[in-house]
Amino acid sequence: MDLELLKTVGLMLKAIGWVFLPFVVLPAMLLVVTRSMFLENFARSTIELIDQLSVSIAETIKWLLVALVVSVAFGVIALSIFGQAWTKFDESATYFHATVILLGSAATLLAGQHVRVDIFHTRMSPKSKALVEIIGFYALLLPFCLVLIWNAQSFVRLAWVSLEGSPESDGIQGLFVLKTLVSVFAVMMLVQGFSIACRAALLLTGKTPPELPNNIDPLFEDHEIPDAGL
Repeated sequence: MDLELLKTVGLMLKAIGWVFLPFVVLPAMLLVVTRSMFLENFARSTIELIDQLSVSIAETIKWLLVALVVSVAFGVIALSIFGQAWTKFDESATYFHATVILLGSAATLLAGQHVRVDIFHTRMSPKSKALVEIIGFYALLLPFCLVLIWNAQSFVRLAWVSLEGSPESDGIQGLFVLKTLVSVFAVMMLVQGFSIACRAALLLTGKTPPELPNNIDPLFEDHEIPDAGL
């Protein structure tokens, strides 16, 4: 690939990133400037856009799970019955699996389906949960995503320069695309975490957050603890 073109595209993406980076302070601003209708309306519009985008992407790539099952089943049947193996089918399972995980993680975060090893979270009030989400966004998710994006630049750039593909001659020659999804994953998680933090900030200031997309459970609902008595 043309190095000058690749460098230009990289600089443009980096510039866009620096322009939008200051927006990550919006959840904190919502907590401080509680009477600003402009900030509130902007946050609501942004939340709805981000959430709908994450869910739409997840609804699209979920069909790759069907392709994953078919490719694995076909590969197993072909090898065990006919004694034939195709590298592309073997590698396609990895591509499908990785794509579903990397592009579906943002919607999974919105649905609250990532693993939580936290015995206290279910006992918290909605506002306590909202506060945890804001602290978690700024202290954990934001730094992790920025470090991942920064460190992924080198191997993604090298992958595109060489149009890196499978080490096997008959394999899928699209490894550079798969590596790019690592950066896309980090951006999507950062953006979705930002949306959840904005929802939490609205809740903490006594405002009602926008409705969640269909089939998504409430983020900060108050769960009742089952009675352990007889």
